[in-house]
Amino acid sequence: MTRIRIEKIFHRGAYRIGVFFEKDFETIAIIKGLGAVYSSSRRCWYLDYSKAAYHSLRSHFPDLVVVTESSLSTMVTGATNRDLSPIASSSALQLGSSLSNPEHKQLETTSAQLKLQLLPNIGKYWVFKMHFHHEISKQLLRIKGVYWNGNYKSYMVFRNEAVKLNVESVLGVSDFFGLDYFVKDAFVLKGTIKVLPHAESVSWMEVYVPKMVLVHEKLKRFSMMRYSKSKQCYLLPAAPVIMDSLYHQFESTGISITSLLPKNYLDKRHLPNKKQLDLSMTKKSLLDLVPHQAQHYLSSMIDTLLALNYSSSTLRTYCGAFIQFLRYFEFRDPEHVSREAIIRFLGSLMERGLSATSGHSMVNGVQFYYQQVLGKRDFNFVLPRPKKEKKLPIVLTMEECLQIFKVVDNPKHKLLLLIGYGAGLRVSEIVNLRWSDILFEEHKIHVKNAKGKKDRMVMLPYSIVTSLQLYRELYKGKHYVFEGQFAGEPYSTGSVQQVMRNALKLSGLEKKATVHTLRHSFATHLLENGTDIRYIQQFLGHSSIKTTTIYTHLTKTAVDKIQSPLDRMVDINSKKKLDD
Repeated sequence: MTRIRIEKIFHRGAYRIGVFFEKDFETIAIIKGLGAVYSSSRRCWYLDYSKAAYHSLRSHFPDLVVVTESSLSTMVTGATNRDLSPIASSSALQLGSSLSNPEHKQLETTSAQLKLQLLPNIGKYWVFKMHFHHEISKQLLRIKGVYWNGNYKSYMVFRNEAVKLNVESVLGVSDFFGLDYFVKDAFVLKGTIKVLPHAESVSWMEVYVPKMVLVHEKLKRFSMMRYSKSKQCYLLPAAPVIMDSLYHQFESTGISITSLLPKNYLDKRHLPNKKQLDLSMTKKSLLDLVPHQAQHYLSSMIDTLLALNYSSSTLRTYCGAFIQFLRYFEFRDPEHVSREAIIRFLGSLMERGLSATSGHSMVNGVQFYYQQVLGKRDFNFVLPRPKKEKKLPIVLTMEECLQIFKVVDNPKHKLLLLIGYGAGLRVSEIVNLRWSDILFEEHKIHVKNAKGKKDRMVMLPYSIVTSLQLYRELYKGKHYVFEGQFAGEPYSTGSVQQVMRNALKLSGLEKKATVHTLRHSFATHLLENGTDIRYIQQFLGHSSIKTTTIYTHLTKTAVDKIQSPLDRMVDINSKKKLDD
């Protein structure tokens, strides 16, 4: 049985019984059955602080270890606290056990045993190392301003007087850190930013900055920024609004800006749109992956894809497959590669464990080059396609979805998960949603330029209309419903996925769900409710009904009505015995 340790903790405005143990699914099932809830911040399960909860734990885990408040107090400050935990004191007497149990003895730790080592400061943090101690480490990480740095294997302490006193109290030392507290105004920026014309293209300007981290970080805030390794400078669009933004970013610092641009060099037409920038950056990153002698083949592939108006996602998928194909044949001319050699290449990939989906992408990329780029449409070029694995998607029940939504406190995070489930949106559709796409009067959402460059109309759930309007007043976004770190930019898909991961962890569910799982759950729950599958197809934006029919295998209500022949056999046999 897993070793269980309980401790009195203060969480969510009240005292709780914290239950600590190594992850074990059997133990988790028992704990959840007792009504315990998982706390991500405390990294433990907890119950109400009551004798009934304690006795329930004792009945299921007779060997559990009780950590008293006195032992914690001694460990942290070296002093003895006379106030023992009511759970530990009363229950121990009732069970006839002694508080002198070696598992309950006080922990005495000195700074010499911890082997504290102060390291040079890093920015606004003091840095120190110590021998690992579970309880002290836990106490340190509860202090606001203290972080564990995995790269340096050390603790980072914000250079603030209050944080210093708290940390030194936990460590049982005094004057361990210096008095060099961090002051925001202590850093005075000095230097010059030079702006020059870009020789290769008048649409860009070269920005040379001094070697200061803060200056570089400010430049990285520009969404259309590119960095030139060869020239060791930043490239920004040569537009008046960009130059104005540059001045605005550094007007309150000691950094001066010197413009060496010719007259009338700046032009608002040089400002690329988001799609143009995304495609140009994708093209550049792909061309950097192949040597100079092979760039001609890849460039022809990219130009053809762009001419056919394929998305940057398809560009990366097809060209990634084609680059792998070129590498296998040592970047020689694809026209001189035989069909048999190509089949051997595809076979070697499957032999190495490539999934069927990746295998189909590889076939599509190679075939696109021969048929569309080289124009060999009549060429008998039939490639074998790997057989797809028929996997059922993970689906959450309505109760599990509700459990996930309940643990999210941030209104923005909760709303993006609710709208993803309530309208069956993909994660890319959530982040690209604009206020102009939400038709409040019609209770619909106009999803524009979705997968396959298709538009569709989906439902706007009545239950979130009021929340959505209040959220708009609170965040005051201009264009996107869910804006990212910088104004005017959409929220990143990675951030949305992280929100889902955090919510899943807090909910205590064991299923491996993602934001796309909410979309699967939306379709399954509609089907269970009797919605016609053709409507579900339209809501999801599926081109083929075959894609939607996968959810017919997941509907719970239909499956529950079907009885196993074994159960029927047992029922009939039991009935016969009763009749006899």
